[in-house]
Amino acid sequence: DQEGRPDTPQWMHEMPMWALMSGGPESVVEPCIKLREYLGLPLAVHWYNWHQIPFDNDYPHYFPVKEGFAEAVKRLQDNGVRVMPYINGRLWDTDIEDFQTLAFPAACKDEKGEPYIEVYGSGEKLAAMCPTTKLWQETVQEIVLRLVGPEYNVDGVYIDQIGAASARLCFDRSHGHPLGGGSWWLTEGYWPMLDAIHAQLPADKMITTECNAETYCRWMDGYLGWHFQEQDQIPLFAAVYGGEVQTFSRAYHGKDGLAHRMKAAQSFVFGEQLGWLSANTILADMDVLAPYFRRLCRLRYALLPYMADGEMARPPALQGDIPRVTADWAWRDKWEITDDALQRGAWRSRDGNLALVFANVLDRPLTVTLKFDGAVYDFPEDAQLSLTSRTEDGSADTVEKACTFDMEITLPAYGAIAYEIVPRG
Repeated sequence: DQEGRPDTPQWMHEMPMWALMSGGPESVVEPCIKLREYLGLPLAVHWYNWHQIPFDNDYPHYFPVKEGFAEAVKRLQDNGVRVMPYINGRLWDTDIEDFQTLAFPAACKDEKGEPYIEVYGSGEKLAAMCPTTKLWQETVQEIVLRLVGPEYNVDGVYIDQIGAASARLCFDRSHGHPLGGGSWWLTEGYWPMLDAIHAQLPADKMITTECNAETYCRWMDGYLGWHFQEQDQIPLFAAVYGGEVQTFSRAYHGKDGLAHRMKAAQSFVFGEQLGWLSANTILADMDVLAPYFRRLCRLRYALLPYMADGEMARPPALQGDIPRVTADWAWRDKWEITDDALQRGAWRSRDGNLALVFANVLDRPLTVTLKFDGAVYDFPEDAQLSLTSRTEDGSADTVEKACTFDMEITLPAYGAIAYEIVPRG
C-alpha cells in the first residue's frame, strides 16, 4: 500500500534508528546486538571500514573484505539488525596501478585533459570519475550487486557522494557527452547507472546516498541527513518528500549531551529516522542518552503511519514559557546552535488522522498550553475530535474535544509525547 516509492522495502520505511559503526566484526557485531536488544526495536547499522583497504584509499577495490564479514552480516541479521556497508560512488585512487592502465580514460577531465583531483582526510589523491562511462557505471553496479548478492547478503548499500558532491565539468570528448557541464551528468550518467542497479536489486534490498539531492529521489531509498546542522533550519525537505524518501540520521560530533538531545529531538519531530552515532556511545550513557533515544525511537515506531508513510503538517501552536537552549553541535570546529528546548511537529496519516509530537531536551519538566485549531489541519468546524495521548509505554485514555480547543501539556524531564487526533463526523 506504499505510494510514491513502492520499490523501497517496507523495513526501510519502518526503521527507527541507525548505528554508525566502523572496523571489523569484532568491533561492530556485539555493540549493535546489545543496542537492538535495549531498544526492543529493529536497528540498522551503517558499516564503515568493512573492507581491508584503508578509508578513502585504494578505491574502488573494496574486496577482499575483512575476515568474518559475511558471517557477521548473518549474525547481525539473525539478531534483528539490518546491515548497510559504505562505498564511494565517485572516486578512484590515482596512486594504484590500474588508474593509469584502466581508469584514467574514464575519469572526468578539465580543459587541459587532466583529471580532477580531490583530497580528503586520508591525504590520497582521488580522481572524480565520469558517470557516463561504461567503466564507472559497471564498476559501481558490480560492487553494489556483489554486496547485496548471496556472497554477503547485506540489506542495502550506501553509495557516498552521489547526492552530495557537485558535478564536474568534463571535457573528455571520448566520453560522448556534451563538453563541460549539463544534464548529461544525470541523464547519461547516474540515472542510467542507478536504473541498472535497481533492475537487478532484490526486492528486499535498497540503496542510499549522502545528503538529500532532489535529483535522485526516484532512485535512493534513503538520504543521510548528517549535514542538517544549521541555525534556524526548517524541515522543508521533509515537508515535500516526507513519506516518500526516508531521511535518516544526523552527525553527532563532540561530546555535548545537550547537543545530542537537541539533534535527536529535532530529528524526531522532523520525521527522520534517528541515530548515526556509535552504539557504544549510546550504551555508555544509560542514565540519559540511551533512554532518550529509546524513548524517541519507540514513540516514532508507534507512529509509523504518520511519520514514515504520512505527510508533514503545520507544527502545533503553543503558548507559554518555552526556554531557548544553546549547545555546541561540533559540526565544524565550535558550532553553537540555539533552539527551543521543547521541539514539536505534526504529521498526517494517509487516512486523514493527525499526530502532534513533542520532545523535551531539558532535565526539568516543561508545561505549555496547546492552542489547537482544527481548521489549520482541514478538519470541519463541527467535527468532534478523539484525542489520544501516547508515550513510549503506549497509549493512554482517549478524550473528546471540539474542533478548536486549548489544553495544558506537561512534558517531564527528557520527556516525549504524542497526541493522535481522529475526527469523528
